Amino acid sequence: MNAHAKASKLDTEKLLKLRALMERGATEGERAAARSRAEVLAAKAGLTLSAALSTLDATPAPQPSSFFAGFDDWMEAKEPGYKAREAVRRAEKEAKRRARCKELLALYGSVDAVFEPTPLEAALRDALEPLMDPANTLWGYRGFSFRAGPTPEMWVAMRAAVSMPSTVQEAWAAYQAKEELIEHRIAFSPDYTSWQWEDAWSSALEHLLDNLRDPSVEGISARLKWLEHRANHEMVPDPDQERALVASLQADFAAFVQSGQSAPQRPADRRATVLDLLRAGLALSDREIARRAGVSPQTVGNIRKRHTNQETAA
Repeated sequence: MNAHAKASKLDTEKLLKLRALMERGATEGERAAARSRAEVLAAKAGLTLSAALSTLDATPAPQPSSFFAGFDDWMEAKEPGYKAREAVRRAEKEAKRRARCKELLALYGSVDAVFEPTPLEAALRDALEPLMDPANTLWGYRGFSFRAGPTPEMWVAMRAAVSMPSTVQEAWAAYQAKEELIEHRIAFSPDYTSWQWEDAWSSALEHLLDNLRDPSVEGISARLKWLEHRANHEMVPDPDQERALVASLQADFAAFVQSGQSAPQRPADRRATVLDLLRAGLALSDREIARRAGVSPQTVGNIRKRHTNQETAA
């Protein structure tokens, strides 16, 4: 592929905005984040950052008229006052964004901290680095595509590097945390583009939310929240993904009904279940007991500690 063909794949409009942030960002962190995003954008087009930036200064080739060219003028003629209303709407949107940034600065302390990789992100980045594939300009890793989910070797690398959710509710909590972090970053950089390891983590969480078996009140509830989230955000369904999700939900519900747990358990019932499992003398981890009893691992740890203290006192 020649340089012209590669440049044709480049999102020049986004790159122009990123270059402006690289040059005139309010802080060093914002400028560095913009440069990182620009490097990813260039790599996806098969270009180095310098080569991509050079295309912005080249004499532009004649472009066909945009479908939306003159749209504002057309709307103004159709609905007098349209431009003024749009200007107010954009100003209000920008004011909300700036107010949100102010809130987040109080939380993080600096813009740099917003874009600093979390311990989880850093661990994923390092674990997946050996699987980088320059030929995969879209997703970055050997044989990986977001919709298909992580490859077997990616799963191995990620499981060795971070704690992988083992229940639907854990996967849903991790997904929400990931979405919240992205929202924070977009507040400061509306053109924020995720790194390859962030995409890999998102893909893994969506795969778990679709496929994990969790026949409990909490598991079925979390999976329904995931379905609601997808519907509200108009996430385009893939037929295979939909079939897997429906099969998981049906299997969980069938197992749930068969287990006789159709009525929600009271906290006291769950604590009793934890104690029964502890007294059984099985070599079960807190996480496994939590999964079986429908409580958090922390709750299991607290009950285990009290149970041990009572046995010692006796």
